[in-house]
Amino acid sequence: MAASVVPIPFPLSSAPGRHPQESAGRLINGFSEPLGDTAASDRVYRRVPGLRAFGTTTRTGFRGAAEINGTLYSAWSGRLVKHTAAGGAADDIGALNGTRRGFIARNNKMPTPDIVFVDPDANVATITPTSVTNGYPDADLPSPNSVTSIDGYLVFGIGDGRVFATDLNTTAVNPLSFARGEARPDGLVRVVTSGSVLVLMGAYTSEVWTDVGTSPFPFQRSTVLDYGLIGPYAVAGHEDQMSKGLVWVAHDSTVVRLTGYQVDKVSPPDLDRLIEAVTDKSTLEATAYMADGHAMWELSCPAWTWVLDLGTGQWHERRAHQATRSRIAGAVPAFGRWLAGDTASGHIVEITASAHRDVTAPLPMRIESGPVSGFPNRQRIARADFRFAVGVGVAAGLDPIETDPTVEIAWSDDGGLSWSAPLRRSLGRQARGDTRITLFNTGIAGPYGRRWRLDIADPVYVGFMGATMSAEARSG
Repeated sequence: MAASVVPIPFPLSSAPGRHPQESAGRLINGFSEPLGDTAASDRVYRRVPGLRAFGTTTRTGFRGAAEINGTLYSAWSGRLVKHTAAGGAADDIGALNGTRRGFIARNNKMPTPDIVFVDPDANVATITPTSVTNGYPDADLPSPNSVTSIDGYLVFGIGDGRVFATDLNTTAVNPLSFARGEARPDGLVRVVTSGSVLVLMGAYTSEVWTDVGTSPFPFQRSTVLDYGLIGPYAVAGHEDQMSKGLVWVAHDSTVVRLTGYQVDKVSPPDLDRLIEAVTDKSTLEATAYMADGHAMWELSCPAWTWVLDLGTGQWHERRAHQATRSRIAGAVPAFGRWLAGDTASGHIVEITASAHRDVTAPLPMRIESGPVSGFPNRQRIARADFRFAVGVGVAAGLDPIETDPTVEIAWSDDGGLSWSAPLRRSLGRQARGDTRITLFNTGIAGPYGRRWRLDIADPVYVGFMGATMSAEARSG
């Protein structure tokens, strides 16, 4: 009887399920990207962008960063430092009160803007390239929990629901220049700027305000959104050079996205369950960055990281080597790159698709298929073919992980409860396009169908374009 050939179903988005046997496949440190109509496959799976060393510090406890007028300011536990575009060792600026993550904002004052740091513990400081002054220079400002800037104003959120705006391009605060988010008595968790609007994010609702030029408070409410913010750090997408809309974790433990005045849920059930299970919601940290044309929105807590590709709407998981979450913290555009704090060090790193490691550590990529359900029990898997971009070894690289890179292939016949010992196959030395990745006679599929797992740890380019398998029916 002729063997039947079927495609192996690899997911567009990670879908681990509550139990392994519910899984529709997983993407860990890898994501899918559509290909052209005439390509060999309709999609390719790539490794997530890696991290490259940029700047060093002697500090710990990253609290946020911003590039302003050619200087990258980064806040750490108890200290503020700076880097130039050259990176390297940081220059110390001074003591900065507090230890929690915070927010840096600037106005449009020329030639030197006013720069302010605020954290949710009401630690406030003003910053110059050579000094830090803890406390705010105008006593008319109550204790804030967040800060943003828009149209030359510094705007401060207050926990009781009030929002204060400075005068134009100054730190001076008119005591009457405030308003209150009054749609619900849910306080104020964070203020952010998204494009041309100001967003006041409470515990259960968010309000969109626009600059109407009134005095003393220049903003007016435009609309109310029935989606609050679950924690002060669980929102991103408002960063400079991001234009894909604001994305945040709402009060109901779902991820939502604002487009215009329309809010849509974008998180899958697997992620909703993970968010709901986090006890301390202030540990949820969102960040956003661009890499290789992809706008990524990343959500982390100490136990996991999930990433939304804002262009495709698909999700993947990210984790550092021998860790449970991503190393990326508080990404910002700076000097024509995307830089971030590094949770594994006291350094600043660059996020780039040209790096296949997390600095010096491996960045292992894993792709798990869903079950091939068209093969009932007692089908012998005669052959499986995997289409990779081959010949990706680097002749001048480290031997053998770069000169002769490999993929490890394993399979499961019980729905992912257990996996076979992996078989290693070469991805090809540099420019060796004749490499074929095929497995023969890998046993008999079980009642849950056959699932496949691909692992690539070697630091080379990865392009995976799908796979097929064939089977022969067994008698008896």
